[in-house]
Amino acid sequence: MTLLFSKIAQNNIKTVITRNNDLQILTISYRKLSIVPSLYDGKEDPAPKFFSSNVQVLLKRLTRPDFNKVFRKRTNSGLAVLRTPKYKFLTNEELEAEILKANKKADVLLQMPPVVKVHQPVDDVLSKDPALVGYDSAKYLFTDITFGIANERRLIVERDPDGTLRHCDHDVRKRLNQTYFPIPGRKIKEPMMFTNEDRFNSLLDRQEYEFLLDRACLQYEPDEASYQRITSITYQHIDMNKSYDFLRSTRHFGPMTFYLTWHQSMDSLMLELLQSGAVREGVLLAALRQALLGDVANGDNAQALAQQILPTPIQLAKPERLTEEDIQLDNKCVECIEKYIVSNSAMKSQQELALQGFREHYQQLIELSRGLKKAHGNA
Repeated sequence: MTLLFSKIAQNNIKTVITRNNDLQILTISYRKLSIVPSLYDGKEDPAPKFFSSNVQVLLKRLTRPDFNKVFRKRTNSGLAVLRTPKYKFLTNEELEAEILKANKKADVLLQMPPVVKVHQPVDDVLSKDPALVGYDSAKYLFTDITFGIANERRLIVERDPDGTLRHCDHDVRKRLNQTYFPIPGRKIKEPMMFTNEDRFNSLLDRQEYEFLLDRACLQYEPDEASYQRITSITYQHIDMNKSYDFLRSTRHFGPMTFYLTWHQSMDSLMLELLQSGAVREGVLLAALRQALLGDVANGDNAQALAQQILPTPIQLAKPERLTEEDIQLDNKCVECIEKYIVSNSAMKSQQELALQGFREHYQQLIELSRGLKKAHGNA
């Protein structure tokens, strides 16, 4: 028996089986695994929880800001060439001032896109004038082009051929606002990268996640269904491929973490944190779930422990030495994660195995740190 596979299209395969001089052809068609987007279109509006100070602090800390990535060079066409860096000799006070200035710049660059509920269709009829029936076969659009008015508050109405005067729907408002007050980079017609499925999937396969999300933020408003569809598919693709590092230290990591937690699909992210030894961030993720969903068994303990973690420095890499305070805090984190895995995790076996691996590595690190202290006479 011989087996021949012939690729006839990107998403189709033909299998030809030859046996005893009888040709049997079996055609198997398949499509790539499609991701079903989940929008914020339920009864509950996520905005109040997303904008709460507690959730914002947790999301910013989980972003794990790394200045090397935040201030990295980016090749964007149309932007001015980056200036040559300057090197200065600074006093301690001047250095602290520069660090404070860099922190403020990083906060601006890491400003998260808002998470809000999908807008509802506009069907607000202002008046009906039967005398205008048959006057024209086209709609008339009227736009207030006064400067200084926010686009979402600008008065835009339309007169239908049957004489009905109504407020314009969101899509019409967006096109007219873009016509009179264009936003640089935004197109009136949707880009092909979003409307063409093959091009969109190609960008996902190439892991151009940040480019996709940046472009979506520019093209759409946060309450548009198209924006939430694109971001939802992108977040799920990242989650399926465990490619979280592509968004770390970017403004999109917080909304992605919020999305995964809101839809109760953050266990893969929790597993990745445990496998990388970031147990403190694992506690912050559990505290975030408690703040959003309130279903964590030891939720109050996780939130209290998160308040102890937030003042500590961000761990961009695994520590080489430990203090006794670090050991006590990390042991509390391990206990908190253990309770979370037992009560809330959908990936118990994988997370338990990852946590066990962390314990073994951490115990070796404890012995090394205490041995060094003893060798230096500081035990």
